[in-house]
Amino acid sequence: MKKYIFIAAGALLLFAQSSCTDQLDQLPLSQGTIENFYATPGDFVQARNATYSVAFHGLSAYGYANRVLNLSETRSDNLMATTQASRDWEGINSFYTSISSNTYVKEAYMGNYNAIYKANQLLEKIAEKGDEIFTSPADKASMAAEARFLRAFCYFDLLRWFGRVPLIDKTVTATEASQIPRTEVTKVYDLIISDLQLAIPDLSPSYDAANFGRVTKYGAKALLGLVYMTRSSPTYGIDGAMLGLNEWDKAYKELNDIKLSGLYTFSTEYDPIFKLEGLANKENVLTIPYTQNISTPVGGNFMVEVGYEPYFASVNLSAQGALEARPISKGLMDMFAATDKRKIFGIATSYTVASGTYKGSYTQPVFKKYIDPTRYGNGREDWGVDFMVTRYTDVLMLMAECTLHGGGGTQAEVDDIVNKVRTRAGVAANASNITLDQLFDERRKEFFSEGTRWFDLIRSGKAVTIMNAWRLAEDTENKIRTIDNNSLLYPIPLQELLAVPGLYDQNLGYD
Repeated sequence: MKKYIFIAAGALLLFAQSSCTDQLDQLPLSQGTIENFYATPGDFVQARNATYSVAFHGLSAYGYANRVLNLSETRSDNLMATTQASRDWEGINSFYTSISSNTYVKEAYMGNYNAIYKANQLLEKIAEKGDEIFTSPADKASMAAEARFLRAFCYFDLLRWFGRVPLIDKTVTATEASQIPRTEVTKVYDLIISDLQLAIPDLSPSYDAANFGRVTKYGAKALLGLVYMTRSSPTYGIDGAMLGLNEWDKAYKELNDIKLSGLYTFSTEYDPIFKLEGLANKENVLTIPYTQNISTPVGGNFMVEVGYEPYFASVNLSAQGALEARPISKGLMDMFAATDKRKIFGIATSYTVASGTYKGSYTQPVFKKYIDPTRYGNGREDWGVDFMVTRYTDVLMLMAECTLHGGGGTQAEVDDIVNKVRTRAGVAANASNITLDQLFDERRKEFFSEGTRWFDLIRSGKAVTIMNAWRLAEDTENKIRTIDNNSLLYPIPLQELLAVPGLYDQNLGYD
């Protein structure tokens, strides 16, 4: 059983409550009222973990990992996800203007506001009862810091998908919610940055195995660095998360602090990054953990989003629901050298099903980076595979991006990290005077099927140009719409527009 409190204008007006599952330690949240629940430190721990659960694991079968694979990876030039059938992801990849009722779009909006509501409530209860409940001021401060991080995480996610969104920094009634319009992007950023700056000093640098999955000081710094980078990106003339502020030096500092901590290691081999989990994986900076085969399942299913049923059958897995492939684009496939370990490990190019419904041989390339049959549990929603929101290689390559924008570091350091990435991949390490375009090309090969490509395209300043050129090169059936700058945001969900007519305006370019 799960308890979700829905909040956003349609969501903000709906306060639906049932029971809740704490997805970090599987302890059920009390069935009591909000007023009498926050009575012990354990109650606060359960409330904090429930906030993590909604922010990271999401609603129903969808979590943050599913979201970025559907709204970032599938939106990008990495996948040609058009189909004859009517699938929600077709409208995402084809840039339909009629996707305001799309399941994935609604989930991104609703899921984030659910978590924001929980974070707001937790912060209020800490302020109200914290001094009497917590014996240690440090425990109280740490609890508030994690709540602030989660609120910032969700608001940043909302900004990147939708641009202006309602700013809710406290629990509100339905009547109050019905009067809160979309807020200027700069004001939402003010809250995000304030939350992270307040949180970082009180977050632990690391945790033991029992607490793996809680955000560390350096996980928060990784988010703050990416916030500054996104604010620094070209605006495209739209009211989105990109503000052209040239804060590359601020971003570089936050990311460099992660490097200087000495807690993370650049793996010399590619495959173990996706096989080792928990504290054993020194590439993990910010990770969403999943565990399979327990009495209260908290496994994931994000790898199913970009998988394909015949491939699952070829490795003797039961039906996963990936009836149609989201084909990998030719442009991405052509980027890899034959010896590139990233392609060999992460993409299945040929596979055979010995018997059954899908018997036969297949040559449809499909992502398999996160598909590990040894960590499969009791069904398609019970994979025990952790999802890395940010890994150390990403931190180093983001630092290189900041350097190329004049934010700190040297060209030699940029070339060095690209050469390390290429050496690990088993390809020629001959980087010299790497440019931004070359860095983004290397990121495309390094982070495919990790949900970063759409955001990389936007930061490049060339998203529209690249996507339209890709469409002309690969869309032989003319299914994908020519895009413009307005296509870089998703529409506000229709249910939000209808909840209080006239309160919200729709993003330009959508029906």
